[in-house]
Amino acid sequence: MTRNPYTDWQPLLLETIAEKIIRSSDYRRFLFDAAIVPGCRLLLARHRQRPDWPYVETKFNPNTGLNLPPEKYNLVYTWFLGRGSEALDDHLRRLDSVEAFGHAERAAMRELFTSRIANMTRDLAAIADRHHDRIPFRVNRDLNAVDANGKPAAVDATFLGAGDIFGVKGLLSSTDPAIHGRALPLLRRAADLARRDRFEYEQSAPPPGRDQGTRMLMQGVGACFAHKSRDLAASNEALGIAAAFLTEVLDKHYDSATTVFSECIDPATGARSSLLDPGHANELVGLGLGMIECLEKSPIANGHCSLIARAKRELPRLLIKSTALGFNPRQPGIFKSVNNQTGKPINADMPWWNLPETMRAAVRASVVAENGLIRSQCLEIFRMCHNAYFSQYPNRANMLFPFQTLNGETGRVVDVVPAVPEGDPLYHANGAFMDMLDAAERL
Repeated sequence: MTRNPYTDWQPLLLETIAEKIIRSSDYRRFLFDAAIVPGCRLLLARHRQRPDWPYVETKFNPNTGLNLPPEKYNLVYTWFLGRGSEALDDHLRRLDSVEAFGHAERAAMRELFTSRIANMTRDLAAIADRHHDRIPFRVNRDLNAVDANGKPAAVDATFLGAGDIFGVKGLLSSTDPAIHGRALPLLRRAADLARRDRFEYEQSAPPPGRDQGTRMLMQGVGACFAHKSRDLAASNEALGIAAAFLTEVLDKHYDSATTVFSECIDPATGARSSLLDPGHANELVGLGLGMIECLEKSPIANGHCSLIARAKRELPRLLIKSTALGFNPRQPGIFKSVNNQTGKPINADMPWWNLPETMRAAVRASVVAENGLIRSQCLEIFRMCHNAYFSQYPNRANMLFPFQTLNGETGRVVDVVPAVPEGDPLYHANGAFMDMLDAAERL
């Protein structure tokens, strides 16, 4: 029987923090050894167990480590095709720099990731063709829309959902010019529907009002175009769309006087709710500042000077406030939702993804912080979230793939699914970590 190489794994815990620690080769090596390398190896191992599965193989329960039953392979989550394509592409770009991989292992990963990106982006385009440019949240193996029970589902092409947004990002990873070129018209469609609040909540109950999530995700779309689009005009258009949505979020969801952020607003009156999803708020900071970095380097920067300055000033302050309200000091982690005035938990679950997203946000905020006090606060947020994540979430029995949810009262793993009941395709944790390391070079 092969010995589990992670049985005795121990996290690096940070007693103090400074820019030089995050920039150091020791920290980079730890992050690769604790997340990037085992994540890639897990996907390769799962592929070898089921080589006929054409997509990234994450059909397991991260909270228990158990494989999902065979019938779950009849259900395909399109947002995983999109975010899976993006994540595999980002890993593929770094394979040659990972010293831990031998030649044969690296070659096998390159072949796997390349083929799965091709399969997933090809089928995303086919799904859009089949559903009048809509990419529904769930499809069957025939690429037809289904509900959560696998039954045929009607698709309303006058709405968009998470599959549409992540599908756009995924298509940008295709090496096929025809498929790659589908991203811009699908982005235009998604942006138009988002402006008119035509968003369908297919993976969860709708929020109490209009939430900022769609506009937040558009920040990642803008940066993705800037990094991957082969067409400068398309990149500029996508950045312009993202910039407009960021302006809207700062105008409507954020109070600069108190730095309080509201996840939802009343679309009729504009009244801000008391609901704060600190992970989503901090994800806005990380993705928003990533988009701002791309925007500032773009040919359209001069038309967005006010937003660039505003984002650099306000997003670090938003991060500090949201983390102060949402971080759980008793059982370290970030609550799913809290009251944005008192910090009292509304949903005391602590999903894994909001810690890496907050770490990314903290590094990006530190880069643009307007003074030393804000920078030190952002760095301390990074330290807290690093320790919380690596001390509790990596599952030694499952190649350090993170547990999805901890209970905020007990700190124990609970079998609660934040969105979909299978493993995330290395998007949230690894994707945030790799972007964070890139940003750390500018600290």
